[in-house]
Parts: sequence; C-alpha cells; structure tokens
Amino acid sequence: MTAHNRTALLGSGLSILLIGAFSALLVPLRTHLPPASIALILVVPLVASIAIGGISAGVVATIAGFGAYDLFFIPPYGTLAVGVASNWIPLGVYLLVGLVTVLIDRRFRLQRERALYQAHILEQLTDLPATLISENSVEGVWQSATEQIVRLLELEGAMALRPTEHLLRPANIVGDEQMASVIAAAFVGSNGVARSGEFTVQGVRVRSFSLSTLSDYFGFLVIWSDDLPDSLVQALTVVASQISAALERTQLHETRLRLDTLQQIDVWRASLLRTVSHDLLTPLAGIKTAATALNEFGDSLEPGEREQLIDTALGQIDRSIQLVSDLLNVTRIEAGAFHLQYQAVNLVELIQDVATGVDFLSVESRLELCAPPELPLVQADVGLLREVVWNLLDNAVRHSPIGQVVQVKIELDREFFVVNIHDTGRLVEGTDQVRLFEWFHAMGKSGRSGLGLAIARSFVEAHRGELTVRMTDSGTTFTFTLPRQQ
Repeated sequence: MTAHNRTALLGSGLSILLIGAFSALLVPLRTHLPPASIALILVVPLVASIAIGGISAGVVATIAGFGAYDLFFIPPYGTLAVGVASNWIPLGVYLLVGLVTVLIDRRFRLQRERALYQAHILEQLTDLPATLISENSVEGVWQSATEQIVRLLELEGAMALRPTEHLLRPANIVGDEQMASVIAAAFVGSNGVARSGEFTVQGVRVRSFSLSTLSDYFGFLVIWSDDLPDSLVQALTVVASQISAALERTQLHETRLRLDTLQQIDVWRASLLRTVSHDLLTPLAGIKTAATALNEFGDSLEPGEREQLIDTALGQIDRSIQLVSDLLNVTRIEAGAFHLQYQAVNLVELIQDVATGVDFLSVESRLELCAPPELPLVQADVGLLREVVWNLLDNAVRHSPIGQVVQVKIELDREFFVVNIHDTGRLVEGTDQVRLFEWFHAMGKSGRSGLGLAIARSFVEAHRGELTVRMTDSGTTFTFTLPRQQ
C-alpha cells in the first residue's frame, strides 16, 4: 500500500469516527439547535478528513456527513426521508460545502505539487551555471547548456542559433533535428536575423532567449515544448544571462590561452632564430675568411694554400646547405610528409666515413671505435643516419678538452643496436638533460648547441629509436638506439 493510499484510508476512517462522535453529542440537542447550526458543526470533521486524507477522504466524509445529517437531524428522525421541502436547504448547503471543500483541496494540492516541482527545477537551474564553469570550450558550454535544459525541463527539444558568416544557423541540436530545421527556417528570416520571443510552429510553442553580454553576442537559445509554466520561462530568462556569462568567461579563457600560446611561440621563434643564426654564422664566417684571403692574397699564395682555402669554403657551404636541409627534413617528419628510405647499412663503416668529415685535428683529438665482431647490418635511412652520427661526433669533438679521445662503442641487445658516443667534456652543473634535446633549449647554460642535438633526436625517433644523454665521472655519453628489424 502506497503512502497516498494510507493517508486516504486514515482520513476516511477519521471522518467516519468524527461524524459519529459529533452526531452522538448533537442528537440530545437537535431540538434546541437550528438545522443550519448542526450542518455547520458537521463540516468540521469534513474539513479535517480532507486535510489529512485528501480528495478520497473528503468524498467519504461528504457522503457520511450527508447521511448522518439526514438520518439524525432532519425530521422524521431515523429515516432518510426529508419531510418538508424546506429541509432540502440545509442538506443542499452541506452537500455544496463538502463538494466545494473537496475541489478547493484538490486545486490546492495540485498547485502545491506544481510549486514543489517548479521549485525543484528552479533549484537545478540555479546549479546549472556551476556545471558550465567546468567546460573548457565555447562549444562545450553550448552543448552542456542545451542538453541539461532539455533534461531538467523535460522539453521536446532545444538548439542554439549561432552566428556563422553573419548569419544565424542551428547548432548543438538536442531532440528531433528535422523539427529543429523547421523551427529554424520559421524563426530566422532570409536575412539571417532571428525573431526573439514566443512563436508557434506546427502547433508547437517555441521560445527564444538572446545570449549576449556587453562585450559580445553569442546568438539565441531556442526551446520548444507544448507546456511550460510561465514561472520557468521567467527563470530561463535569468538562466540565459548566466549562460551568457559562462560563454563569455570561456571565450576569455580561450583568448588568454591563445595569447599565452602566441607569446610562447614568439619566445620560441626568437630562440630558434638565435640558434639558427649562430649555427649558420659559423660556416658563413669560415666562407668569408677563406674568400677574403683569396681575394686579398690570392696571387701570392702557394697553390696548396689556395686549394686549402677553396676546400674550406666549399666544405662550409656544404655544411650550411646540409643544416638547412636537415631543418626541412625535420619539418617534413613532424608533418608526416617524409618517408624514410630504408637500406642495409654497415654501421661501423658509416661511422668511420662520417668521422673523416669531422674536424678532429683542430683539437688534436682522435676517434676510438669499438664494435662486436660480425656486426649485422642495420636497416636505416642512410642520409638521416649520417646526420645523426655527424652531429653527435661534431658535438663530442667541440666539447672535449684538447688531445682527448672520443670513444664510440656499438652494442647489441635483443631488440636494438645501441651506439654510445663518449667525450671527456662535462655538462654544466644543473643542466636539464631532458630539455637539452629541445629545439628552443639551444645555446642554453649547458654550453652545448641544442639545434644539432634536436635534429639528431628527431632523426633517431623517425627510425623508432631513442636518443639520451648521461653524465659520468669521466665525461658525457650520448646514446642512440636503432631497431634491429624495420
């Protein structure tokens, strides 16, 4: 038995008991009291039963009170006969009072239930802005707002009319999309200007709420439903303002993120320009020095000296071209537009060949290469792999003390070729060894150029390998890996 049935039964039982008790008390006095006064007294249990048990108890109380009044207080007593016609007046008044009381109670209860329901909905609508704060995009705010309003108000549907290319177009539709298109066509004129307010489209009531702030215009929130109380419509006007505030907050947040990103990009661009300028100035300085010497002293130079200057200039030109080519290849790799050309490579021979192009003599250094016997061939892109080895060997030579040995050790494990390049130079204390390979860490406090290391890391990762660095008591070791099978 439900709680409603229990209260109805309780009210009915109470009405019968009260009418019986009141009748017993009033029977000895019925000759002294006018019938209208007795009818008024018997209304008390009627009202009490309705207050407790509702409409069902009120109907039972009305019937019981009418019967008791007729049986005990309308002559002839003890019968349901009415006697003279004038006796119908108090009976009719009693019956009318009972029916009016039942109807009033029913209306009151319906209004109370509706008010409680609307209060519940208003409470949830009040909490809506708090949920919108968690959305990180304007699109998310629109979608969450339309979905939650449809769910809370049990609407047929809702959508956003948002400005696109100076026209309002439907978006974030929740409900029947075909109906949304019909509403949008009726709601927005050919000039793209929306009519705000309330309309009827194919028998469905449509309402719109403008979403805007002092600084921006977001469009309209459009809802449609057959029945929506005016109090909730008024509440939605307030909610629309709160949604506008949430949209503006999110838009400002996105704008701030874009500004932060642009500022960061500007810092990176300046750092990259400084790095590229530094790495290009070195070969350009060598080219200028060789060209100046040839121009000023060309006739007095020995043939061997002249050839050496020309070779120096050509070598630096090749290095500058290679640097630009490496940067372009990195860009293509990151864009997914570069496809590696794999071929079988003898790793020992490649390292020895690359080492001939590295200036070991200028610092009186030499290369010491150690590799396992019968080393298998590695599948790699020869051009990219040569640049990896060149950058790491050049980095090692430039940062080793004069006369030191650069050690290259090749190892094998089950999955990778492991190449260790060790020099006796040391990183500056506190250097972030992870950021050392970042593009915009170049020329940092580490004293090592991040551009060549960043290129090397990009090319190694394109082979699905890894480039790392570790500092030991004897110096610095760069290690890169290459898969044994591609």
